[in-house]
Amino acid sequence: MLFLTVAALAALPAHAADPYVGFNLTTPGEANFSINGHDVANDNKPHAMKLYAGLQFTPTWAAELGYGAFGSYHAADPTPGSSYQLKMSTSVAYLAARATTPLGDSFALFGKVGLAVNRLKASDSLGHTDRESFVRPIFGSGLEWKLAPQVSATVEYNRYGSRRSDGDRFTQQKAEVGLAFKF
Repeated sequence: MLFLTVAALAALPAHAADPYVGFNLTTPGEANFSINGHDVANDNKPHAMKLYAGLQFTPTWAAELGYGAFGSYHAADPTPGSSYQLKMSTSVAYLAARATTPLGDSFALFGKVGLAVNRLKASDSLGHTDRESFVRPIFGSGLEWKLAPQVSATVEYNRYGSRRSDGDRFTQQKAEVGLAFKF
């Protein structure tokens, strides 16, 4: 997939690329844990954000690189007298091609496709830690609203991937709102 993205970008006409950067606040997502046979909900509301940068090759096509820090989830064993706790933090790094189509002078629709590296880190109060990374396709779409010639507000939804392991399931998907700045 990465090879196809790079090949597609290399095939674009020779054109000066216009850089852009952005910052999004994202939904933190939900986490449920299984502790001693109990389904326990997350007791923390993490702050989640994403930073990204891109190169706009044509009015339609761009390449984008981003990093999302999606916060930490906490849960405690509900068994009376137990002090056992779990913590899990998530993040993502991605590379995507972005296609944009204007909807008049102020609005545009966009879509993204690429690859995302999802990272999970889990630890518990007994000192056990576990780290996991997995690569999945990223799919996303959104709406851009030009506030000024170089500043836009964005609303988007991105699915960074999911995995299943030993009956455990994890999905990284976010609704996002933010600002993009073009140079």
